[in-house]
Amino acid sequence: LKAGSWLVDGFGCMFYLLPPNQLALEKGEAVPNYLATHGIAMFVVLISTELAIGYACSKKCVYRFNDFIGSLSSGTCQQLVGTLTSRLLNPKGSFTVVQSKYSLMTLNVKARPIQSWLLLMMGVDLAYYWAHRCLHVFHLGWAAHSVHHSGEDYNLPTALRQGALQPLMTWIFSLPLALFFPAESILVHLQLNTLYQFWIHTEFCGRLGWLEFLFNTPFHHRVHHRPPGNCNYAGVLIVWDRLFKTYSTETERLDHYGLAQPVRSFNVWELNLQHWRKIAGSSRGFQGVGLWRLIRASLGHRAHHPMRFSPQALLDPFDPMKNGSWALPKEATGKYQGADLTLLGKTAALTVFLGSFLCLQRAERKNVELMQLCCNVGAGLLWLGALGDMLDQGTCNRSLMLKMFTAASVTL
Repeated sequence: LKAGSWLVDGFGCMFYLLPPNQLALEKGEAVPNYLATHGIAMFVVLISTELAIGYACSKKCVYRFNDFIGSLSSGTCQQLVGTLTSRLLNPKGSFTVVQSKYSLMTLNVKARPIQSWLLLMMGVDLAYYWAHRCLHVFHLGWAAHSVHHSGEDYNLPTALRQGALQPLMTWIFSLPLALFFPAESILVHLQLNTLYQFWIHTEFCGRLGWLEFLFNTPFHHRVHHRPPGNCNYAGVLIVWDRLFKTYSTETERLDHYGLAQPVRSFNVWELNLQHWRKIAGSSRGFQGVGLWRLIRASLGHRAHHPMRFSPQALLDPFDPMKNGSWALPKEATGKYQGADLTLLGKTAALTVFLGSFLCLQRAERKNVELMQLCCNVGAGLLWLGALGDMLDQGTCNRSLMLKMFTAASVTL
């Protein structure tokens, strides 16, 4: 019974279906960590399900080892950096500060749980829409967000492929909600908004009828991952894209995902730094001293959307599909493969990844000292750097051995 109850709650977390009373948190109440209690385990359940369906029903190679581990590495990298930035900057604490000192009114979420659930779900998602849109529009945001778009496969692990600095650039869009709602309720809705977006990263789901007029689905999100991808920014509700005229319809199933200029690397260091190098290179065209040129280049536009608002667009029909919406596209050629690892090489790569994951677990412990936290984060990043070298090169060189030796020294 406990396992069944946990599974029901797990699907509730992943599909934003938890009861409103459970999410109606007042000031001072503990905010549950749904990523830790349900999210990670549900990732394993859903990825295993997708993998099983792929083997049983599809002739297409849905998962490639190097790409799969590369996605897990990026997610681990973001979590590692997040433990450090949360300690040093504490962006989540700003919600409590705004709610305590600058609140215009505080809705009684306990007395009105359904209204609170609806308003917070919509408010958090609208904030995510604008945050996501800005990540695509400005070079500064794209430097952090392009990691997520670097995967050339479209599967559930792609949802875990995240930029290390992206959370630092998105939290502020939700901050105005603290003028009206308890910070605890906002923070729990932010978690569910993120977890919902996991399942939309799959090729095994076609059209879903009337649900697509309201909710973001794989049908909508696949277009977002197809270069250039500057459309369909919704998190949970696709209505924002249709209202603000940033929506694009998938009319053909294609195996074409990733960046317009592929990075051709699975190394999280390279994935997180590659667009910063482009910004630094383009800054030479600006006048002024070096730092000012870099700031101007970072704030420059890479995508353009005119400010439009069209309520009638909510009723527009979707363009028809050229082929079946549930039929998988033919596998594309020319994807970056990385190193051709043997079974022993794959085992070694998994072992190195577990080293980084161990560092993450230690970094997330309560009351860990700052110096120990920095050591765990640094060691985890070294493990991930070594893992990226293995996935890209497949050979043992001095740089790889130095990273592994240093990371092992700190970890052990």
